[in-house]
Amino acid sequence: MGNRKQAIATLLLGALLASLLFLGTAQAQESPSYVGKFTLPYQVRWGKTILQPGDYTLTIRSTGSPVIALIRTVDGNAVAHVMSWASSGSGNGLNALLIKEKDGQRVVHSLALADLKMVLIYDPSPMKEKVKEASEGHVNHTVPVMWAKK
Repeated sequence: MGNRKQAIATLLLGALLASLLFLGTAQAQESPSYVGKFTLPYQVRWGKTILQPGDYTLTIRSTGSPVIALIRTVDGNAVAHVMSWASSGSGNGLNALLIKEKDGQRVVHSLALADLKMVLIYDPSPMKEKVKEASEGHVNHTVPVMWAKK
């Protein structure tokens, strides 16, 4: 009887290890929340990274806080990980990068993702300067972001 209990315990341990391995593999292959692509016609600062004009992809693995986006060139080279400061629950029908001019440089202020019903804020300073900008007539720039083909 002792061998039978040992065989059952070994079988259960093997099943447990196999299920943990399967769970880890399933989580590693989990689809990201959002994969998009965009084209920058000009140089832009996003967080601490300067993005040159060109085509990029954007991957958001999870919409849990904080939301971290991975920016890659179309060749697949990682350019930056950017973390949003805050988010709101609206997208106003846009999937776009919202860009402000700050100190003579274009800066990503936020990423509106109507598909996820959220706006991710990367540079909160324009919020404080909203009244000043309106009176000075600063131009807002938008760069469309489209779902990338899988």
